[in-house]
Amino acid sequence: MNPLRLFKDLFASLHGGSDPRHLAAGFALGAALGLIPKGNLFAASFFLLFFLLRVNKGLALMAATFFTPIGYALDGPAHAIGLALLQAPALRGVWTALYDLPIVPLTRFNNTVVLGNLVLGLALFAPLYFAFLRFVAWYNRTLAARVEKLRLVQALKGMWFYQLYEGWK
Repeated sequence: MNPLRLFKDLFASLHGGSDPRHLAAGFALGAALGLIPKGNLFAASFFLLFFLLRVNKGLALMAATFFTPIGYALDGPAHAIGLALLQAPALRGVWTALYDLPIVPLTRFNNTVVLGNLVLGLALFAPLYFAFLRFVAWYNRTLAARVEKLRLVQALKGMWFYQLYEGWK
């Protein structure tokens, strides 16, 4: 994907070119993907959701990139959460039944960090979604016009490669 187009699309989306719900869903889904350790079926499933759902893909990828180091920083609390869930006597039968299914072990749910970060990502999904919805409304109400008038934005729009790129669309 072209990085210039990614930023241009994100900029256009924030300035009213996209449904705020798609932006918020992309941000929340990207955050959940960023928190989950990579190399398992959960991460692959979240990545697949980018293409199956109507979310802003650029914002989702940016959020995943931003939240990946945060996910590594939260490994300690995620380990504690995952360990508590995996050792809960009431859930022992559930974990055994899931592990006996053909594809489910590929999710690596039996890894405490993977399970803990999955729970954190799912728990943060709704708050991040609604917080980003509010952010987009606030941005469009207070900052969008000011950002358009910035000299940097005007200079970028006046550059030959931006004009050339605009002509290719």
